[in-house]
Amino acid sequence: MPATADVLATIIRILSPYVGETMARSATQAHCQKLGIDGGEISGDQIEGLIGRLGSGLNFFGGGERAAAVVEELKRATTGPVAR
Repeated sequence: MPATADVLATIIRILSPYVGETMARSATQAHCQKLGIDGGEISGDQIEGLIGRLGSGLNFFGGGERAAAVVEELKRATTGPVAR
C-alpha cells in the first residue's frame, strides 16, 4: 500500500489547477476525515472512495466531462507508484 502523504500530495497537485491549491488541500483533507483516512498507508478502496467524493465536487467547478477527465487522471496517478 502506498503512503497516505504521497497519495494526498499527488491528488492535491492534480486538483490544484482546477480549483486552486487551497481548495484542493482543504477538500482533500475534509474528505479524508469523513472517510477515516489518517496517516500511515492508504488502501486502494480508500483511494477510490476519496477520488469518488472529490469527483462529485468537481462537477460544480468544471462540469461533468471535465470532472470525469480529472477523475480518470487521479485514478491513473494513484494506482501505480505515486510521484510527488
